[in-house]
Amino acid sequence: MIYETVVVTKLNNRLNKAPIGTYIKDKKVRMKIFEGSHTYENLLNQDYFSVNVVEPIKIAEAVLTDDDEYLFYRDIPFVKGYYSIFYKVVSRKIINREDKLGKSKILLIEGEEIDRIYFNREIKPYCRADGLIVEMAILYSRRHLKDIEKDILELYKIIKKVGSKEHKNLAEKFVKEMLKG
Repeated sequence: MIYETVVVTKLNNRLNKAPIGTYIKDKKVRMKIFEGSHTYENLLNQDYFSVNVVEPIKIAEAVLTDDDEYLFYRDIPFVKGYYSIFYKVVSRKIINREDKLGKSKILLIEGEEIDRIYFNREIKPYCRADGLIVEMAILYSRRHLKDIEKDILELYKIIKKVGSKEHKNLAEKFVKEMLKG
């Protein structure tokens, strides 16, 4: 499952935070970073970063500003007061991608966990599929009011990409029931 987190990097004493979808399994993390961002440049040139599990509002704020309360673990910056996991980059690969939004370069990062800090506060990581499955349920419940098949199928595509097995199974049930008509 892909979790929405805030990734914090540092290059030349400049701190950067960004909302990034992270795939975390065991002691590894995988991420896709799009060219043109500070995070892309930082992770091309820096081997350490933190993944911070924060509330959705902090994820949204990270789009707009790098300002925050930071602490450091072995010179790796992290957001103060949250569940933070520290990683060393073990693999980098740049791929080219073309889709409906155009051409882009993507930096594929794989990191190996060094340590983690909890701050006596447990926050469940936000997964985009959480909100999408709720939206799908709402649309499904209103299917008699308007033609929502296209909207539900679009949500289903995204849930299949970012959701857990539980998200995917439930979304598939909605789609099957909708298509039965």
